[in-house]
Amino acid sequence: MTIKLGFVVSEFNRDLTSQMEILGKEHAAFLGASVDKVLYVPGVFDMPLAVKKLVQDKGIDAVVTIGCVIQGSTKHDEIVIQHASRKIADLALEYGKPVTLG
Repeated sequence: MTIKLGFVVSEFNRDLTSQMEILGKEHAAFLGASVDKVLYVPGVFDMPLAVKKLVQDKGIDAVVTIGCVIQGSTKHDEIVIQHASRKIADLALEYGKPVTLG
C-alpha cells in the first residue's frame, strides 16, 4: 500500500521552501510514498487552514508542512512558530493523521 501525502508549502522565503519541496518529493518517492496534493500558502502562519483541508481528505494519509521562518530583531518569528505549530499539532490529534513540521 502506497502512503499518500499532502504537502503544504509556504511561499514566503520561496528560495528556500522550493528546494525543501523538491527534496521532500524526491525523498517521498525514495520511500515509496506518493505526493498526491500540494497546497501553497502565503506563509507559515497560514498553514493550519491548508493542513485542515488535507487531513479532512480521505485520500490523504499524512501531511508534510514546508516552511521557513527566519529569526528577526523582534519576537515575531517566535509568535508565528508557536501559534502555527500548536494549531497544526491540534489538527493532527483531532483527525488522527500525522502532520510533520518541516
